[in-house]
Amino acid sequence: MVSSFANYDIFSSPRSGRARVLRRLRCHWLLEPAILCAILAVLVSGAQAADLGDYQEPGFEPPAAPGSIWTGPYLGVETGASQTVTDVTAGGKSKDLSRVDAAFGLFGGYNWQVSRIVLGVEGGATYLGGREKGTHPTLGTVETGAKWTASAKARAGIPLSNFMPYLSAGLAATEHSLKANGKERTSFSVGPVIGGGLEVAFRDNWRLRADYTLTGIIDDKANYGGTSVERASGNQRFMIGVSRAF
Repeated sequence: MVSSFANYDIFSSPRSGRARVLRRLRCHWLLEPAILCAILAVLVSGAQAADLGDYQEPGFEPPAAPGSIWTGPYLGVETGASQTVTDVTAGGKSKDLSRVDAAFGLFGGYNWQVSRIVLGVEGGATYLGGREKGTHPTLGTVETGAKWTASAKARAGIPLSNFMPYLSAGLAATEHSLKANGKERTSFSVGPVIGGGLEVAFRDNWRLRADYTLTGIIDDKANYGGTSVERASGNQRFMIGVSRAF
């Protein structure tokens, strides 16, 4: 396994390929606030409509204890859009390769209610998509991409009735490959992962969420057919998930 976490700083170092990867991710539509807000608004309005449809007279059944709907284990599935950007540098020339794919995965975790805050841990595995092919000024045809990632994160949220905005941070192990100069390298690297989203709790322990995740994949240098090549890669994805609490 190749671990790039020790020297990984995709969130800093403005003169590096990591910074170019982050800028490319920032300018993509997945990060547009208007789109994110619109999707969250649809989730909120849908949840409100569902609650109105199941309305009962106040006091018909005892109210649940505050925050109790968020505690305990849960398991779910998710699907959405994923973008992986890889900056390839060789011979003083750089090339960004970006690929957007459908993504899907599994996730599960456990929540604790601590005063007015929900704290939790979550693990998941996600298919990110295929590989992108392009032409590098020095290397000619190159092909690169990340197919899957597995993460372990800590979460913190603020429950507002049956809604909970949250933030998350942790580590992710991600597969990444680069083919150049007739040589291919596949690495399994560990990098930082941060994110956030909004979760909505329904009846019968079902939950719906919109989740955004940014992952630092790899930052290394290796020899490809006699040429020294640097690669820096990151991924972002916006996912809609459904889970069941137990």
